[in-house]
Order: sequence, then structure tokens, then C-alpha cells
Amino acid sequence: MKRITLLYLVLTIAVLGVSIAGCDEIFGTKGDSVTDEVFEEGRQDPTLILEEVGYAALLPFWDHFDQPTDVMVGYDELVYVTDASGLHILDRAGRPFRTINLDGAQRVVQDRLLNVYVSARLDTVVEVVDPNITWNLPAVYKFQNPGSGSDVVLDTLIMPFDDASRSTPGSQRRRLDPNRDDNADKIEITGLGILYDNTLYVSRRGPLNITGQPEAPDNTILIYGPILDGEGNPTGRMRNVGQIRALNPNTPSLISAVNIGDLTTFVAPPQRENMTEDRSFLIAQEDPNRDISFRVLWVNAEFTVDGLEYRPRSQLLAQDTARAERFLYEEDRFIQPTGIAYSADARGHIFVTDAGTDSLYLFQSNGQEGVVPPAGSQATKAVNVSFGGTGNGPRQFNDPSGVAYFRQVVYVADKGNNRIARYKLNTDFE
Repeated sequence: MKRITLLYLVLTIAVLGVSIAGCDEIFGTKGDSVTDEVFEEGRQDPTLILEEVGYAALLPFWDHFDQPTDVMVGYDELVYVTDASGLHILDRAGRPFRTINLDGAQRVVQDRLLNVYVSARLDTVVEVVDPNITWNLPAVYKFQNPGSGSDVVLDTLIMPFDDASRSTPGSQRRRLDPNRDDNADKIEITGLGILYDNTLYVSRRGPLNITGQPEAPDNTILIYGPILDGEGNPTGRMRNVGQIRALNPNTPSLISAVNIGDLTTFVAPPQRENMTEDRSFLIAQEDPNRDISFRVLWVNAEFTVDGLEYRPRSQLLAQDTARAERFLYEEDRFIQPTGIAYSADARGHIFVTDAGTDSLYLFQSNGQEGVVPPAGSQATKAVNVSFGGTGNGPRQFNDPSGVAYFRQVVYVADKGNNRIARYKLNTDFE
């Protein structure tokens, strides 16, 4: 538990890292490329080989987790997983390197300086409000290259203190009133995204969504940029430089932010050396109890004479049924989308996990569901490779929560089955 003031926050965090013995000592020496692929990617079960084009399971799945919520492969090519115990760091064979204990770890992303951001919770006492009340507040921890073994926390972004639209003590104190049902401890941080210049997008949701006020609604995306020193060098700390007010927090549309469940940008590590400067993003509107026709949205960031504006990608409404059977912008396509990833390689695939159908979906950047037919195929339309269903089988899920992509392998945080499942298109096997 920490004690903080409203205007000046000082946070010291102690985290424990757990490392294991060297890989060669435990597993033997990897001597050739075939062995490397088995160690890093897993193997296909011959009884599960698909006859049609589709995603094949790479076994064994990784199962040493406690309700995993997210998975990400970083620029350092390490795998980062959040679950009920915190942040796990693994190699690409799934071997644990270390764990950082965090309460309520939900999402993880890495910037190009190898700093890792994790959304979680923080127990804290705000002295000027009430020294006898412990608040459990949403926070984003910024770790300095934890894959190297570092325990250094460069910054901690805490709601409502690190929301620039609530920069006064009065506006902050109003969100910390135990007699209100819209307290700051009801806010959740649900998504993290990085841009090419290490700008951080943070999606959140919560109960207070009044528009037209100086304070940003809870259902929004906040933008954080690095704080520089006097010589223009990053200090490691971040500040809120804006909120994306174009997203309607209450009414579903092609540019809304109703109960955001996840967020991703088009700068997905580590596939690109030359990063796109596109500031657009994808979000998932998760609430299964709301009538939301289009739950996964592509929001364009466009530079205009009036500055940067965020607009709906309405082009995705045009659906060419001669080229595909189903589409990203098909009404009621999803029930409860919980995770989004973008491949950022030449394929430009969009992956969506849906806890409402316990499924994994794949779309092309043009919104068509499925992959381009392989060479020699007689197919004239995109081949649908989405799959799932409730269960613990190799192509089933139980409350999938996050998804990632790296070098043709898709990783799914299968929360209800306590595992990270991995898949590869059978056309990608040589």
C-alpha cells in the first residue's frame, strides 16, 4: 500500500524477479534449425492436422498461468504475459525467465526503447482525502527493460491523478468520495498501444461519462508522451497530453468508445524496422449487455488544416461479397470482443478474440474475413480460417482475453483454460 498526495505522487515499488537455470543445462543444446523451430514454435500433433487451409495448434500449449489476460511478443523477441499474479517474461519456447508481481495485471505493451507498460491496480492512501481509506486505483506501470532483469519502475500513471483533464485538486478529489458510486476505483484500464515515436495510448472505461465537460469521460482513450529534460532527452516519465474526445462514450457508432475492452495500434513489434507513422488504432467495444452493431472499430487519425482529427473508417462498410463471405464491419459480428492484434507484416492481418463465442477471428486489412487463397487453390474468395468453440480442446477456448502475433504464429491468452495457446496456418509449414 502506498500513500500519495493529490499534486505530487511519489511511488516506490519493490518487485521480485524469478529466474531459472540456463536453457542448455535443462533442455540440452539446440544444434540445428529444425530443433530451433520445435523449441520455439512447438510441434503439430499428427492427429490434428487439418486437410483444409486453417490454423493448426502448436503443442504443447503453455499452461503455467493463473487466468492469463494478455500476451505480447516484444521488440526484444521475449514473450510477455499478464495474469492474476502479475507479469511473466518468457522466451519464445515458453520457458519462464522471471515474474514481476502486480495486482490485477490486465494488459501489456512494449515501446521501441524496450520499456514495458503494464496496466494493473495500486493500493494507495490519499492523505488529504482520508488517511483511513485505502483505494484500489487503476494504474499503468512503466518498467525499464524488464527483459534484461531490471526491476526499475520509471513511472506509474494513476487515475485520476495522471489525467490532465483533472489537473486540479478539486476535480481529483471528486473522484475519491466514498459516498459516490462513480469513484475512481470503478475505472478500469483495458488497453495499451504504442506509436512509432513511443507515444502511449491508454484505453479506459468507467461509470462517469458526461460529455461537454472539461473532465474527460471515463470511456475514452488517453494519450501520453514522454517528459523531456532540459536538453531534450527522455526522462523516463510520461505525461497526459490529451484525450481522444471524438469517441462517443455512450452511444455506439462507427466512432464510439462504449465499454472498451482492448486497443491496438498498427505499430506492432517487432516485425517492422521502418515503423509506420500512422496514429490510427483499433478498439473493441466489449459490453455483451449493450446493443452494439459494430463492436470492433478502426479509427483513422488524419492530419487536416485544423490539426489531427480522428474519424471513422467507413470504407469498411463496403463489402465485396464476390471476394469474401464475411466481414469485420458486418453487423452483430461479435458478442464480446476481448482482444485485438495487428500482424504488421506484409499480410496486415487483424486478429480478434471473442469471449462471447470463445473464438479467434482473422480479417484482412480490407475488412474481409479470411486469408487470400493459397497458390494453386481453386477458391475465388477469401478462405475463412476463424475457429473456436467452448472447451479445452486444442482448437477451443474458454474466455479468451488477449491475442498477439509474431512470425506467422498467433498467441492467444486463453483465460478460462489457464494457458497460452499457439497456432500457425498449415500453409506456412515447410
